[in-house]
Order: sequence, then structure tokens, then C-alpha cells
Amino acid sequence: MRIALAAALFIAIATVGGVWLFYSHGRAAHAEDQKKIAELQQQLDTLRSENDQLKENLIKSQSEAERLSAANQDLAKALALARLTGKIPPLPPSALPYPPK
Repeated sequence: MRIALAAALFIAIATVGGVWLFYSHGRAAHAEDQKKIAELQQQLDTLRSENDQLKENLIKSQSEAERLSAANQDLAKALALARLTGKIPPLPPSALPYPPK
């Protein structure tokens, strides 16, 4: 009877110890996962900020390209007119100054 009681006590202690190890390991893994989630969230915020900045730069570049395209078309029209008439027309207002300043 004592041997059975001692064996049952030993099994109970071993079970409690195993459950405690499993629980502490799970808790540590959860803490590590939370840390990784926080780091990834910070990285996501940084990337979103950079994305917004890049979108603004793209919009500026596109508007500059449109402005330069319009100026190029104006100059092409002026050049075609000069070839037809033989006279140099005045520069359009969107033209760059010559000589450059």
C-alpha cells in the first residue's frame, strides 16, 4: 500500500512538474511572439510612412513631367512656326530663360 501511495505521489509530482514546464514554455513563447508582433508593427508603420513619402514624390515628379511636356510642345510649335515664317517668335511664358540663370 505504501509503495502504491509513493508511486501515485511520484506520478502526481512528475505530472505537475511537466505541466509547469509546458506552461512556462508556452508563456515564454507567447512573450516572444508578442515581441515579434510589436517589431513587425513598428516596421509596418515605418514602411507605410515611406510609402506615403514616395507617393508624394511620385506626384511631384509626374506634375513636373507634365509641365516639361507642355513646355516641349510649346517650343515644338514655336520651332515649326519659325521654320515656316523664317522669323523667331517670342518665347512662350512656360519656356526656360536663356541663358540659364
